[in-house]
Amino acid sequence: MQVRKLSSTDAFVAVDLAGVERSVGIVRLAPKVLVDGAELLARATTYAYATFGLRIGGASAGINAKPDARDAAVTAFCEEVAADVVLGKLHLSPGTGVDPEELAPLGCEPLDLGLGARGAAVAASAFTGGGTAVVFGAGGDWVERVGPWWTEAGGTDLLEGGIDADVDVVFLAGKSGFVDHDAAARIKARAVVPLTPMPITAKAYAVLERAGIAFVPDAVSCAAPLLAVADPAGDPVERVRAAAEELAPSGPRAWRAMVEKAEAFLGAGPDAIPYGRPLA
Repeated sequence: MQVRKLSSTDAFVAVDLAGVERSVGIVRLAPKVLVDGAELLARATTYAYATFGLRIGGASAGINAKPDARDAAVTAFCEEVAADVVLGKLHLSPGTGVDPEELAPLGCEPLDLGLGARGAAVAASAFTGGGTAVVFGAGGDWVERVGPWWTEAGGTDLLEGGIDADVDVVFLAGKSGFVDHDAAARIKARAVVPLTPMPITAKAYAVLERAGIAFVPDAVSCAAPLLAVADPAGDPVERVRAAAEELAPSGPRAWRAMVEKAEAFLGAGPDAIPYGRPLA
């Protein structure tokens, strides 16, 4: 992991893999963006691409600025990273705290959240065949985004509800690690499906695995927008469907199976330990 601190403003860019032709990620803005969290997001993106056989590195950038200084900070950030973007080495989409028009000078399109919702729906269906579902966490818009695609994928009702809802699928939308082991112990669903990266902690995953609940890796369920960036002419949702169908027989071990596949592609040794990468 390489973290480049910018000289023109209080900002940084974390790039996970050295020597790759391209790195893809998001830019977040807040008074204080934590480097550790950015590194974890970059690593999650690396694993997502590796799961699909793509040697593209994850990236994650942070701009530290208070509201009255944000405009100048974003302008300086764009100017300093523009060379890498123009050369195709870096693709940065707007994340939390950044409006798409603010990154317009970089020419990088926002990640398509609607495409992400569709991918998550087909991934969930591969594990459960449909059924009832809730969106837990930052529901709101996600219920509207996922609902039609969940129905198309064979699902029935989709509501915003509690994590302990008696349903087939719990879709999770929120910050990294917002579901801990105590919350995971309340889950009754057959499958847990991320709509946003790394919504559960490592301890939460252990709880789900012991309970026989499938955690669909976000490296698959959230991958469609990333795949669209890598291959605009392809069909990212069908690639997500195929990957999910491949992992579904692993059931509660699906996340481990994803890690094994990604690390084999990346060249990790046989003793690589999956816990903590990529989980919050």
